[in-house]
Amino acid sequence: MTEILPPHLRQLAEVATIVAAAGATADWLYHLRGDMCALRVIKNGVVSVPVMIPADPDRDPELFREAVKRLEAVIERISR
Repeated sequence: MTEILPPHLRQLAEVATIVAAAGATADWLYHLRGDMCALRVIKNGVVSVPVMIPADPDRDPELFREAVKRLEAVIERISR
């Protein structure tokens, strides 16, 4: 279903799904000129360092996959 969404909304949906599955909240900080977004993950009162996520997952799929892996690692770290 997310395939029909524009790239930035697909990115938002994927990131939101990962964060929600961890029982956390995403705090989107800003959208940079370089088509990157910064977000913090908040779980049990612990706030993560900012994680940079590409706004357009189609422009560089490998960069987006790496960002998702970093996001998952950050969530794992703050969950301990």
